[in-house]
Amino acid sequence: MFLTAYCLSYGCWTVIPKQWQESFEDIKANGFDAVALSFSESEMRYSRRTFEMQVNIAHRCGLKVLAIPSRIGGRFAGSPLMPSLWTCENSDVSVPGVTGLGCIESPKFCKWAGDFITTLCTDYEIDGLIWDEPKNVDLISTHPETIKKFGPNPTKENMQDSYVDFLQALIYRAKAVRPELQMTMFNMPNAPEYFTRLAAFIEGLDFIGYDGNFQRQSFFKEKPKKIKESLSSVWERTKQEACLGNKKTFALIENMLMPQSVHAEYEEGLTKYLESARPDHLSCYYYAHNNEAPEEVHNITMRVLKQQLSRSVTEKQQNSNNREKEKRVCV
Repeated sequence: MFLTAYCLSYGCWTVIPKQWQESFEDIKANGFDAVALSFSESEMRYSRRTFEMQVNIAHRCGLKVLAIPSRIGGRFAGSPLMPSLWTCENSDVSVPGVTGLGCIESPKFCKWAGDFITTLCTDYEIDGLIWDEPKNVDLISTHPETIKKFGPNPTKENMQDSYVDFLQALIYRAKAVRPELQMTMFNMPNAPEYFTRLAAFIEGLDFIGYDGNFQRQSFFKEKPKKIKESLSSVWERTKQEACLGNKKTFALIENMLMPQSVHAEYEEGLTKYLESARPDHLSCYYYAHNNEAPEEVHNITMRVLKQQLSRSVTEKQQNSNNREKEKRVCV
């Protein structure tokens, strides 16, 4: 199992390198193989040196760095939660009626997005990319370039086909610079199956899957409620789609937005999930945002992960020993 600590907009304005060093060392000590860092238009404009410092410090601590291209034309999630700067400044590329959402049939927008990815992969010694929740994959566009491509009545399936082509082109741009990049893509559990099954065949992707949680959530003082589906509910779907596209499985644990009252259900749900599911690439938020008691959530997460990682190692050793016994019997 490849384990990644998810860190969105991690310290890209107030720069205290020694704190990064301490955090990355802690991440490594907790058994993580990589750290995922968001890279948005904000980083591209104002935090170029900062991001390079992050990458270098993470590498010195023995971690791989997976960049999360965030909010690119409003077509991905990630951090920060804000409109695309470039599409707001170039309104001619936006989907009509949706400010800042890039039209993926617009050559101008696709060129800008591709150039963004090329710059990211050229200027930084990253080890991989995570495509975080493709957005509005089935939203029907009435942009002139959309009508030009699909005719006057484009369908939701047309939009999803077009998004797959868009993402494939971005991956080709990244791989042209760094062929060795590890590529991961995940969706929300409510993403259309037409899109997720089709996206499983995208060339260059190594891991595909979903994010999800195990507990009710709240943003502040309101009563906690179920906001997103459980990872357990999409594990079979993850395996099926990975098998279809000859990919490996991925899961992101959304251990965030928690009041203290749901800690027990979070721990129970996470434990049950990891007792049955074995994602090839597993990620969770490192000190996830907007938790009422961040240390408690972090401690629960680390405790359960270490228990399951230890169990996985034991099972792997037992399987290896069994194979050796079978070989000796055959001889």
